[in-house]
Amino acid sequence: MRRPFVAAIGMAFLICIAPSPLSSVFAKDEHSVSVSSNLRGFARSQSTNLPAAISFLGGLTLRSDDEDFGGFSGLEVSSDGKRFLSVSDQGNWLSGQFVYKNGKLAGVSDTRMAPILNTRGEAETEKSRVDAEAVAAWNSKGLDGKVIVGFERRERVEQFNLGKHGLSDRAEPIKSPKALSQGRNNGELEALGRFAEGPLKGWIIAISERNQAGDDTLRGWLWRKGKTHEFHIPQHEDYRITGLAILPGGREIVTLERSFVKPVFVGMAMRKFRVDDLQKDNTGNGQLLFTGKITSYQIDNMEGIAAHEDERGIILTVISDDNFNRSIQLTVLFQFRLNQD
Repeated sequence: MRRPFVAAIGMAFLICIAPSPLSSVFAKDEHSVSVSSNLRGFARSQSTNLPAAISFLGGLTLRSDDEDFGGFSGLEVSSDGKRFLSVSDQGNWLSGQFVYKNGKLAGVSDTRMAPILNTRGEAETEKSRVDAEAVAAWNSKGLDGKVIVGFERRERVEQFNLGKHGLSDRAEPIKSPKALSQGRNNGELEALGRFAEGPLKGWIIAISERNQAGDDTLRGWLWRKGKTHEFHIPQHEDYRITGLAILPGGREIVTLERSFVKPVFVGMAMRKFRVDDLQKDNTGNGQLLFTGKITSYQIDNMEGIAAHEDERGIILTVISDDNFNRSIQLTVLFQFRLNQD
């Protein structure tokens, strides 16, 4: 269902990275949650053409009466594209299954939520400890194995064996570069992944949102077994990186990026980078797959991205963080096919 354009524009006033309030989620265990969905188009006008690099494969607006539903900042999808896992910047897991109709995203089902537990098996109560911004599979087992989660404020990476223990598993610390914590407050660790295949198999990758080098490029890192390589990504216009997805094959990544220009304009962009370029000091600008603003597209505060491959090709799925401003922001899912050169 389309919302009035005025409401969409109003949403952008609060779309920035304001902290989400804490709620009673920390007293809850894993539980099923009722989530309704409505089909959502991407372009606001039928005359708006997408760039040749991507094809739109459906969108959803997700809603729930559960007070803890929202704030979804990271996303991972199973290798077959049937299941998804998201993390909230309020310290929650969301898992579920995608429903498809004629190859298009049509809904979600079997949705469950749970608090993300710390190393003691407890749910944290401080906002600075629960600000999960990214989630990624550890290896080729995908969601049936271990995953890693990136936290932004108390900057850290933690591992969870969800394949063995489900959403109730406790965190296990993963060593990460100290430079991860050197960015501006609430702008450090934003995007995270681990290569399950390809030239960098076994390496972890992270990119900051506002941790900038001297030339104003965004800082990113590759690390494995005590070895670290720092790389720098030139900004695309005023966009900041909010997520990354490692493409099947492990030779390329796609970044999800957000723009916010006062007073009302929010934007979304995606770029593709080769692994070869990530191993340089400066990656270059990469390939721009998409860039667009709220005036032309029904986007929200897009923060999480995942990639998988199925019979349709390589699929990119993105999710928005509503910042718990439910009256003017939404939880939105979009899927796109990546049209290869």
